[in-house]
Amino acid sequence: MTEENDDLIPFADAIAELNSQRATRGAGDSFHAMTTAYSYAASGMIPTIKRGRFRFVRRSDLPVIAARLPVGRTGCAPSHAMV
Repeated sequence: MTEENDDLIPFADAIAELNSQRATRGAGDSFHAMTTAYSYAASGMIPTIKRGRFRFVRRSDLPVIAARLPVGRTGCAPSHAMV
């Protein structure tokens, strides 16, 4: 790898790493959902680099990603179709 790509990791590995950090902090912690993470990445809410069909993140951006992603459930909201 070139020097500029040294700190790039696949996006799925980054989310797995963030979830493993949360797992070591406490037994009752919720995890980041992969589908939510990908939708945030697609909308530009978290910094990613897209190469082909894969997304990568810089290791230095992991704290930013962890701060912007919601964790677990935010509550049960009824569907608007059912109301």
